[in-house]
Amino acid sequence: MNNIVHLRYYGEEVAALVTEIPHKQHTMCKVTLESGYSNIFFTDVESGEWVEEDLGFTFLAALVGKEMDAIHRRIVHVPKQLTWHTLFNNGKSLHFGFVNFMNGEQKMFEVYHSNKRYLFTLLQLSHEDWQVLGDDHLEIDQLDTMYIDQLIKVLPYYTYQG
Repeated sequence: MNNIVHLRYYGEEVAALVTEIPHKQHTMCKVTLESGYSNIFFTDVESGEWVEEDLGFTFLAALVGKEMDAIHRRIVHVPKQLTWHTLFNNGKSLHFGFVNFMNGEQKMFEVYHSNKRYLFTLLQLSHEDWQVLGDDHLEIDQLDTMYIDQLIKVLPYYTYQG
């Protein structure tokens, strides 16, 4: 669904096209300002505040969030408490957040990028076997298998004991 909104951005009235992006973990949209600037905006699963992708909690994200909340009559935010972890491998750092939970007998991990955007869910099938679950926008050929390999070496240490 598309909406035209008017934002008061640093004292100026700015028109923006807001295109909603269906997503299971975030309220999400693409916003294009009349100047041509465009970015993705979404709600942070921890705080419920709006985030501008790769830029964080910006003034523009707060304005977009206020408009989106007015359009959708914002529902109550139920926060997810993510565990944040940083790995260091070959001089590079890998920072991610996750929430782990049990679904019946299955151990599951929702994984979030350092920019707070949901990436995918990892399902631990056995000690060595894992399955990647995503949403409708997850492209299997775009998955970084080295990244996932690093994650599955760390995540079992956070597994529920039962």
